[in-house]
Amino acid sequence: MSSQPNQSLIDGIRCLQYLVSSNKAIGCRELARKMGMNSTKVNRLLMTMMSVGLTMQDKRRRYLPGPGIHALAAQAIRGSSLFSQALPLLESHAPKDIVVAMGVLWEDQVIYLYHSKPGGQVSQALAGFHMLPAWESVIGMSLLAAESDDDLRLRFTGEQWQHMAPLLTRQRAEGQLVWLHDDGEISIAEPLRHSHAALAFARIYDADDAEIARRRQQLASLAERLISVQL
Repeated sequence: MSSQPNQSLIDGIRCLQYLVSSNKAIGCRELARKMGMNSTKVNRLLMTMMSVGLTMQDKRRRYLPGPGIHALAAQAIRGSSLFSQALPLLESHAPKDIVVAMGVLWEDQVIYLYHSKPGGQVSQALAGFHMLPAWESVIGMSLLAAESDDDLRLRFTGEQWQHMAPLLTRQRAEGQLVWLHDDGEISIAEPLRHSHAALAFARIYDADDAEIARRRQQLASLAERLISVQL
Protein backbone atom coordinates (compact mmCIF):
# COMPACT_ATOMS: atom_id res chain seq x y z
CA MET A 1 0.00 0.00 0.00
CA SER A 2 1.31 3.43 -0.95
CA SER A 3 1.97 5.89 1.84
CA GLN A 4 1.87 8.84 -0.57
CA PRO A 5 -0.96 11.39 -0.19
CA ASN A 6 -3.88 10.89 -2.57
CA GLN A 7 -3.58 13.89 -4.89
CA SER A 8 -7.08 13.48 -6.33
CA LEU A 9 -8.56 13.67 -2.84
CA ILE A 10 -6.42 16.73 -2.04
CA ASP A 11 -7.55 18.44 -5.26
CA GLY A 12 -11.19 17.65 -4.54
CA ILE A 13 -11.04 19.10 -1.04
CA ARG A 14 -9.26 22.23 -2.29
CA CYS A 15 -11.80 22.61 -5.06
CA LEU A 16 -14.70 22.43 -2.61
CA GLN A 17 -13.03 24.91 -0.25
CA TYR A 18 -12.42 27.42 -3.04
CA LEU A 19 -16.00 27.05 -4.26
CA VAL A 20 -17.48 27.62 -0.81
CA SER A 21 -15.14 30.57 -0.21
CA SER A 22 -16.10 32.35 -3.44
CA ASN A 23 -19.42 33.57 -1.93
CA LYS A 24 -21.06 33.49 -5.37
CA ALA A 25 -21.82 31.21 -8.30
CA ILE A 26 -18.60 30.61 -10.19
CA GLY A 27 -17.71 29.13 -13.54
CA CYS A 28 -15.41 26.17 -13.88
CA ARG A 29 -12.71 28.11 -15.74
CA GLU A 30 -12.67 30.94 -13.22
CA LEU A 31 -12.39 28.48 -10.35
CA ALA A 32 -9.59 26.63 -12.15
CA ARG A 33 -7.67 29.91 -12.57
CA LYS A 34 -7.98 30.67 -8.87
CA MET A 35 -6.70 27.21 -7.99
CA GLY A 36 -3.98 27.10 -10.65
CA MET A 37 -5.41 23.86 -12.03
CA ASN A 38 -6.55 22.47 -15.36
CA SER A 39 -10.20 23.41 -16.02
CA THR A 40 -11.09 19.95 -17.30
CA LYS A 41 -9.90 18.39 -14.06
CA VAL A 42 -11.75 20.98 -11.96
CA ASN A 43 -14.96 20.36 -13.92
CA ARG A 44 -14.63 16.61 -13.34
CA LEU A 45 -14.15 17.17 -9.61
CA LEU A 46 -17.16 19.49 -9.41
CA MET A 47 -19.34 17.05 -11.34
CA THR A 48 -18.26 14.22 -9.05
CA MET A 49 -19.16 16.28 -5.98
CA MET A 50 -22.49 17.22 -7.57
CA SER A 51 -23.36 13.52 -7.71
CA VAL A 52 -23.30 13.42 -3.88
CA GLY A 53 -24.97 16.80 -3.37
CA LEU A 54 -21.92 18.85 -2.39
CA THR A 55 -22.16 21.09 -5.46
CA MET A 56 -24.91 22.16 -7.87
CA GLN A 57 -25.28 24.36 -10.96
CA ASP A 58 -27.40 27.43 -11.66
CA LYS A 59 -29.17 28.17 -14.97
CA ARG A 60 -25.91 29.46 -16.46
CA ARG A 61 -24.14 26.24 -15.47
CA ARG A 62 -22.03 28.05 -12.88
CA TYR A 63 -21.27 26.11 -9.74
CA LEU A 64 -22.60 26.69 -6.23
CA PRO A 65 -22.36 24.74 -2.96
CA GLY A 66 -25.04 22.05 -2.95
CA PRO A 67 -27.41 20.98 -0.16
CA GLY A 68 -24.94 18.37 1.07
CA ILE A 69 -22.58 21.15 2.14
CA HIS A 70 -24.97 22.04 5.00
CA ALA A 71 -24.68 18.58 6.49
CA LEU A 72 -20.91 18.66 6.05
CA ALA A 73 -20.72 22.09 7.70
CA ALA A 74 -22.82 21.00 10.67
CA GLN A 75 -20.72 17.88 11.11
CA ALA A 76 -17.50 19.88 10.89
CA ILE A 77 -18.64 22.39 13.52
CA ARG A 78 -19.78 19.59 15.80
CA GLY A 79 -16.42 17.89 15.37
CA SER A 80 -14.38 21.03 16.11
CA SER A 81 -13.45 20.96 19.78
CA LEU A 82 -11.64 24.27 19.30
CA PHE A 83 -14.83 26.03 18.25
CA SER A 84 -17.26 24.29 20.61
CA GLN A 85 -15.05 24.72 23.69
CA ALA A 86 -13.75 28.20 22.88
CA LEU A 87 -17.07 29.85 22.03
CA PRO A 88 -18.57 29.84 25.56
CA LEU A 89 -15.31 31.19 27.01
CA LEU A 90 -15.08 33.94 24.45
CA GLU A 91 -18.70 34.97 24.96
CA SER A 92 -18.16 35.10 28.74
CA HIS A 93 -14.68 36.59 29.02
CA ALA A 94 -13.82 38.53 25.85
CA PRO A 95 -13.78 42.34 26.24
CA LYS A 96 -16.86 43.99 24.78
CA ASP A 97 -15.40 47.37 23.80
CA ILE A 98 -13.06 46.17 21.03
CA VAL A 99 -13.03 43.57 18.26
CA VAL A 100 -12.08 40.09 19.42
CA ALA A 101 -11.33 37.45 16.80
CA MET A 102 -10.11 33.88 16.58
CA GLY A 103 -8.93 32.39 13.31
CA VAL A 104 -6.91 29.75 11.53
CA LEU A 105 -4.85 29.72 8.34
CA TRP A 106 -5.88 28.05 5.11
CA GLU A 107 -3.84 28.54 1.92
CA ASP A 108 -2.40 31.81 3.23
CA GLN A 109 -5.89 33.10 4.06
CA VAL A 110 -7.29 33.67 7.52
CA ILE A 111 -10.58 31.88 8.21
CA TYR A 112 -12.41 33.39 11.19
CA LEU A 113 -14.01 31.03 13.67
CA TYR A 114 -15.12 33.88 15.91
CA HIS A 115 -15.39 37.62 15.33
CA SER A 116 -17.08 40.03 17.73
CA LYS A 117 -17.93 43.67 17.30
CA PRO A 118 -17.62 46.42 19.93
CA GLY A 119 -20.74 46.53 22.04
CA GLY A 120 -20.93 42.79 22.58
CA GLN A 121 -22.38 41.79 19.23
CA VAL A 122 -20.93 38.54 17.92
CA SER A 123 -20.53 38.11 14.20
CA GLN A 124 -21.39 34.60 13.05
CA ALA A 125 -17.94 34.19 11.57
CA LEU A 126 -18.30 30.60 10.42
CA ALA A 127 -21.45 31.51 8.53
CA GLY A 128 -20.60 34.88 7.11
CA PHE A 129 -17.29 36.56 7.93
CA HIS A 130 -15.07 36.81 4.89
CA MET A 131 -11.57 35.41 4.55
CA LEU A 132 -8.68 37.83 4.71
CA PRO A 133 -5.22 37.44 3.13
CA ALA A 134 -2.84 36.36 5.87
CA TRP A 135 -0.35 39.15 5.26
CA GLU A 136 -3.10 41.74 5.86
CA SER A 137 -4.26 40.16 9.14
CA VAL A 138 -2.69 40.29 12.59
CA ILE A 139 -3.88 36.71 13.11
CA GLY A 140 -2.33 35.67 9.82
CA MET A 141 1.01 37.29 10.59
CA SER A 142 1.05 35.80 14.08
CA LEU A 143 0.55 32.29 12.66
CA LEU A 144 2.88 32.68 9.68
CA ALA A 145 5.71 33.50 12.07
CA ALA A 146 5.89 29.79 12.91
CA GLU A 147 7.13 29.09 9.37
CA SER A 148 10.62 29.68 7.97
CA ASP A 149 11.48 32.84 6.07
CA ASP A 150 12.69 30.73 3.12
CA ASP A 151 9.29 29.07 2.75
CA LEU A 152 7.40 32.33 3.13
CA ARG A 153 9.48 34.20 0.54
CA LEU A 154 8.44 31.64 -2.06
CA ARG A 155 4.74 32.35 -1.45
CA PHE A 156 4.65 36.13 -1.21
CA THR A 157 5.72 39.00 -3.45
CA GLY A 158 8.73 41.17 -2.67
CA GLU A 159 6.45 44.04 -1.66
CA GLN A 160 4.44 41.80 0.65
CA TRP A 161 7.62 40.39 2.17
CA GLN A 162 8.93 43.89 2.99
CA HIS A 163 5.71 44.55 4.86
CA MET A 164 5.74 41.16 6.60
CA ALA A 165 9.35 40.78 7.72
CA PRO A 166 9.38 43.21 10.69
CA LEU A 167 6.03 41.87 11.94
CA LEU A 168 7.24 38.29 11.80
CA THR A 169 10.40 39.25 13.69
CA ARG A 170 8.35 40.94 16.41
CA GLN A 171 6.05 37.93 16.82
CA ARG A 172 8.99 35.52 17.09
CA ALA A 173 10.79 37.68 19.61
CA GLU A 174 7.85 38.49 21.89
CA GLY A 175 5.34 35.67 21.46
CA GLN A 176 2.71 38.30 20.66
CA LEU A 177 2.34 40.66 17.73
CA VAL A 178 1.45 44.30 18.36
CA TRP A 179 0.68 45.97 15.03
CA LEU A 180 0.28 49.74 14.71
CA HIS A 181 -1.63 50.38 11.49
CA ASP A 182 -1.32 53.48 9.31
CA ASP A 183 -4.73 54.78 10.41
CA GLY A 184 -3.77 54.64 14.11
CA GLU A 185 -5.51 51.36 14.88
CA ILE A 186 -3.64 48.93 17.12
CA SER A 187 -4.21 45.19 16.80
CA ILE A 188 -2.63 42.45 18.90
CA ALA A 189 -2.50 38.69 18.29
CA GLU A 190 -1.17 35.61 20.04
CA PRO A 191 -1.05 32.02 18.73
CA LEU A 192 -3.01 29.43 20.68
CA ARG A 193 -0.60 26.58 21.32
CA HIS A 194 -1.55 23.09 20.05
CA SER A 195 -4.50 24.37 18.00
CA HIS A 196 -3.03 26.06 14.86
CA ALA A 197 -5.23 29.06 15.68
CA ALA A 198 -4.60 32.56 17.02
CA LEU A 199 -6.56 35.01 19.15
CA ALA A 200 -6.59 38.73 18.39
CA PHE A 201 -7.78 42.07 19.74
CA ALA A 202 -8.39 44.84 17.19
CA ARG A 203 -9.94 48.28 16.75
CA ILE A 204 -7.90 49.67 19.65
CA TYR A 205 -7.35 53.42 19.27
CA ASP A 206 -5.64 56.24 21.19
CA ALA A 207 -3.85 53.79 23.49
CA ASP A 208 -0.74 54.85 25.39
CA ASP A 209 1.98 52.42 26.47
CA ALA A 210 0.19 51.55 29.71
CA GLU A 211 -3.06 50.77 27.88
CA ILE A 212 -1.25 48.63 25.31
CA ALA A 213 0.44 46.71 28.13
CA ARG A 214 -2.95 46.18 29.79
CA ARG A 215 -4.49 44.91 26.56
CA ARG A 216 -1.53 42.57 25.97
CA GLN A 217 -1.96 41.06 29.42
CA GLN A 218 -5.71 40.79 28.88
CA LEU A 219 -5.11 38.96 25.59
CA ALA A 220 -2.54 36.63 27.16
CA SER A 221 -4.91 35.72 29.99
CA LEU A 222 -7.77 34.99 27.60
CA ALA A 223 -5.46 32.94 25.37
CA GLU A 224 -4.38 30.85 28.36
CA ARG A 225 -8.03 30.15 29.19
CA LEU A 226 -8.62 28.93 25.64
CA ILE A 227 -5.45 26.83 25.63
CA SER A 228 -6.37 25.20 28.94
CA VAL A 229 -9.64 23.80 27.58
CA GLN A 230 -7.75 22.24 24.67
CA LEU A 231 -5.26 20.31 26.84
